[in-house]
Amino acid sequence: MEFLKGVHVFETYASTTLVVDDRVVLIDAGAEADAKGVLDGLAKAKVKPKDIGTIFITHTHPDHVGGLATIKKDSPAKVAAHRIEADFIARRTTYDGPPGVQRHPGTPVDVLLEDGQVHDGLRVIFGPGHTRGSIALLDETRSLLIAGDTMRNEGSLGPMDDKYNVDPKQHRESIKKIAAFHFEDLIVGHGAPIKGGASGKVAQLAKRL
Repeated sequence: MEFLKGVHVFETYASTTLVVDDRVVLIDAGAEADAKGVLDGLAKAKVKPKDIGTIFITHTHPDHVGGLATIKKDSPAKVAAHRIEADFIARRTTYDGPPGVQRHPGTPVDVLLEDGQVHDGLRVIFGPGHTRGSIALLDETRSLLIAGDTMRNEGSLGPMDDKYNVDPKQHRESIKKIAAFHFEDLIVGHGAPIKGGASGKVAQLAKRL
């Protein structure tokens, strides 16, 4: 669906987001079984894999990185992720957190991101705790936060289930950090996106943690 003008959210198991303006970026790649759904979503948005400039991976869990190798096969896009997460995504290092042994095909990360860095129009917010190198991405021109799994909105806005968090306390501190930013709209990895007043809702959540 087109959530905002130029922002498409694909309904894969974990949300995949396409941002199209003077550049084309993809945020997350779904599970390995979702890759065809992502490619179909690109086609509906009249985007070819070769048009993508950057594929951001918010974290190394299989429902966000599993489809990357398939999408990257026909795309010259640079893969961008936090430097802590890069070797897990490339499968150079075994990820030691939940949900267990990773089986996704390893894909090298081209751009090592740091907290506060702006790359291809998106500001990186380092939000560890769900995984060691989790990030959210802020599109300041649209007042849009693409949160990955730094939080979820399944039923209500809240933290991810702790059985999937490598450090539950750190995960909650990351939500509090994100609450200091202003954004009108919010896309999460799991659950419905929020249109209007999103950062206020995150701030309310942060107070309860």
